[in-house]
Amino acid sequence: MALLAACSSEPSQRVVRVWHFWSEPAQERAFRALITGFERQHGEVRVELVPLQWSDGKAKLQIALASSNPPDVVHLGAEWVAEFAPALLPLDRRFDGLLDSAFAPIGIRTDDSVRLAVPWTVNARVLFVHRSLGIDSTATWEELVARVRAFHAPVERVGLGLCTSDPHNVLKRVLPWIWAAGGHLLSAVPLSVSADSTLDDALEHVRELLPFAVVEQSRQLDARLRRGQIGAVLSGVWMLADSAVRSAYAVLPAIPHRAGSRGESILSGDCFAIARRAANRGNALALLDYLAAWNQSARFCQAVPDAGFPAFRPPSKQALDSLLVRAPQWRAAYAQTRNARLLPALPWFLDAEQIVEAQLAEFLYGRQRPQETRAVLSRQLAKLEGARAVATHQESITPYQSAHAADGR
Repeated sequence: MALLAACSSEPSQRVVRVWHFWSEPAQERAFRALITGFERQHGEVRVELVPLQWSDGKAKLQIALASSNPPDVVHLGAEWVAEFAPALLPLDRRFDGLLDSAFAPIGIRTDDSVRLAVPWTVNARVLFVHRSLGIDSTATWEELVARVRAFHAPVERVGLGLCTSDPHNVLKRVLPWIWAAGGHLLSAVPLSVSADSTLDDALEHVRELLPFAVVEQSRQLDARLRRGQIGAVLSGVWMLADSAVRSAYAVLPAIPHRAGSRGESILSGDCFAIARRAANRGNALALLDYLAAWNQSARFCQAVPDAGFPAFRPPSKQALDSLLVRAPQWRAAYAQTRNARLLPALPWFLDAEQIVEAQLAEFLYGRQRPQETRAVLSRQLAKLEGARAVATHQESITPYQSAHAADGR
C-alpha cells in the first residue's frame, strides 16, 4: 500500500497550487476553462485550484503565506499587494511591456519600483446618469448639480446616491466626488498632508448635494439603479449586464468636475502574484506568462462582465472593439477606467481607509462640518503614520540592538 501511494503521488514540481477569489459558478467555470488550456500546453503540469470567499479569504491567505507551505500563485486585490509584499516573490519587468500603460503601476512597490504582482483585470466605479438628465461628456459640475436637483422627487426618485456603512465601497463611491469638487484627499503621500485646505472647500461643495442625495449601502443604491429611481450614482460595471439599466442610463467617460479639478474614479483590479516561499516557482511563472495576455483576460471578461476589463494592451483596435461592442456604455466605462486614479500603495493603506470611511460617514450624516472632518482626518492620519513609522523602525532593529536597548546600553 505504501508503494502504491508513493507511485500515485505527483511530484510537487508538477503541481501549481492557485488560490483565487473567482468562486462564483460562472467565474469559476470561466477561470477553469483558461486553466485547462494551460494544462494542455504544459502536459506535465497540473493546476490545483482552491476557491476563496471575499468574506474570509484574505485572512486565510495571510495564514497560508506565512506558513512553510504556501500556495504557489495567489489572487490579490490591487489594494492588498503592498500589505502582502513581504510574502511575495519579486518579478522581473517583462510583464510591463504587455500591460496597458494606464494599468502598469498596479502591483509595483512604491519605495523601490519592484513588481510584486501582475494586474490581470481592472475596474472602477463608473458614473451612471439617468438619460432624462440630458447630460453628456461635456457636462460641468454645475450642470450636473442642477440636473440631479431637478430629478430629485422623493419618494419616487432621488437625485444622487452616496454610500456609507459599507467597507471599501464608501471610498470608491464617495471619494471621487471629493476629487471632482477639488479636494486632494488620499491623492499624495503622506496621507495626512492630503487632508489640506482643499478638502474644506470640496466638502462644502459635496454638502450642497446632500439635500437631494440618498446615503445608503451599495446594494440599496444598485437596487434603485435597477428600478431607474436614481439620477446619478457611481457603481460597478457589472450593472451593465442588466438590460433595464442599459436602457435607462448612460455612462459618462469622466465625472463632471469643477474647473481646475479632474473627474476621476478610483482604479482597482485583480492581480496574480507568486508566493516568496512557493515550492514550484518555475511552473508558477509559466502560468503567469500564460495568463498575461490580452486574449486570455478578454475571454474571461467576456464571460464574466463584473470582472471589468483586461489590464493588458489590446493587440489591435478590432480586439478592443470586439470586447466593447456589447453596449455603447461599455466603451465609456472603459474610458473612465483608463482615466481612474490609483490610490497610494502603502502596506497600511487599509488602516487609513477605515479612518477615512468612518469620518466621511460622520460628514454625510451631518454630524460633522467640513472643517471638523478635515481636522479629524488630518490628526488621525498623522497619528497612524507616526505609529507605522515607529513600528517600521522597531522591525528594522536587529536582536543584538534590541537586547542592548532593553538594558539601557
